[in-house]
Amino acid sequence: MNRYERVKAVLDNGTPDRIPAGFWYHYDSSFDVPKMIDCHLRTFRESGVDVCKIMQEYIQHIDQPITTASDWRKVTFPGKESKVYQDLLAVVKGILDATGHDAFTFQTMYGPLKTLTQTYGYDMVMHYAKEDPDALLAAEMAVAESQAEWAAGFIEAGADGLFFSGQFSEPGRFTHEEFEKLVTAGDLVLLSAAEKAGGRNILHICGEPDYDFHSTPEWYTGYPFAIVNWSVKDTGISLQQGRVMFGDKPILGGMNNRGNILKGSDAEIQEEAESVIAGIERTSGFMLGADCTIQGEGIENRRIRVAVETAHAHV
Repeated sequence: MNRYERVKAVLDNGTPDRIPAGFWYHYDSSFDVPKMIDCHLRTFRESGVDVCKIMQEYIQHIDQPITTASDWRKVTFPGKESKVYQDLLAVVKGILDATGHDAFTFQTMYGPLKTLTQTYGYDMVMHYAKEDPDALLAAEMAVAESQAEWAAGFIEAGADGLFFSGQFSEPGRFTHEEFEKLVTAGDLVLLSAAEKAGGRNILHICGEPDYDFHSTPEWYTGYPFAIVNWSVKDTGISLQQGRVMFGDKPILGGMNNRGNILKGSDAEIQEEAESVIAGIERTSGFMLGADCTIQGEGIENRRIRVAVETAHAHV
């Protein structure tokens, strides 16, 4: 099998010829499009990963000032005419051209509520989530409709799907009812558009540092996805437990994103990867990865390759 066939087997919940692996990390948002393409390609080639996960480093800000709750109802978000979207699209196309699309390629997207925080900050958004959730929801759904255009556009341009970063399920931030109203509703607009366009999506369940990176994966069991990833170390939910919780669908992850993959020796990386693989009942429908984006100083593609090669040794 080549990389594309190997990952397709996993997404189909089948057994590949060897366990594939995917790891990623952030780049400098000041890089122009050619530099951003080059950085992704260097990671992809030097680490030997089986998927190309494209980071969303260019952020679309929103112009509407918010001084009262009613201002949320005036929020708009640009469609595919946005320069930010066009730059992101150029990165996708550049990577696909350079690789010959020899691996599954996923474009990162955040949900509409997260997108609002990128302009207005968490404090303001969380304030209005309590003060006037209906007004905030109006803004979120306006953003979601345009993001649905973005999602479909990425896939129509050749991306195989989205890497969707699910946010806001940290224990204590929202009740489940609030989460479904203010988070799930907008997320599903975006994810449904991606699936309708033919995307097979990675669902990543993310926790924020002010909540010690904790999240509530069970709130995402109704989301559409092809493969799911969450933080084992920060939730205490093992890969095998999560596989059962998500209805035996494909799973991704297992390794500490701030641990050996960042600063460990080759032997420590190998030992951790072997331990993760030993902890799952079967290798079908499984891709080795990390709890989240690799975070910290001194990230090396060489270390990532050690984990990838450890996974590849399992046939």
